[in-house]
Amino acid sequence: MEEISIPMMVVTLWETFGWLSVLGAAVAVLLLIMLVRAILHARSRGLPMGKLLLSGIALTVVVAAILTPFVPVWTMAPVGDLRGLVDYVLAFLIALAPAAIVGVSWIYLRAMRQPMMS
Repeated sequence: MEEISIPMMVVTLWETFGWLSVLGAAVAVLLLIMLVRAILHARSRGLPMGKLLLSGIALTVVVAAILTPFVPVWTMAPVGDLRGLVDYVLAFLIALAPAAIVGVSWIYLRAMRQPMMS
């Protein structure tokens, strides 16, 4: 375990995905900025964020569940490789990445178009 470090993980990601790892990191930073901006925007207008965050999380989970059967296609594995519970759980966790893009976009767009509370 002592050989695992952040620089080693970065090198492994770079060797595995190349420029896609940089693109993934950029998308992750952009999603964090969008989420923080949506929360700050909603708070400055006095809007309740709890319901909006829960709807974004629910949308993320639903989209991940829909995308789960397609994960073997993305990973170039045989389509019939989803056999056991562990396979489905791992596929669901992988599907959370694109689903998070949908969920954060939903939260951002909804927060930005909410009118001011009076």
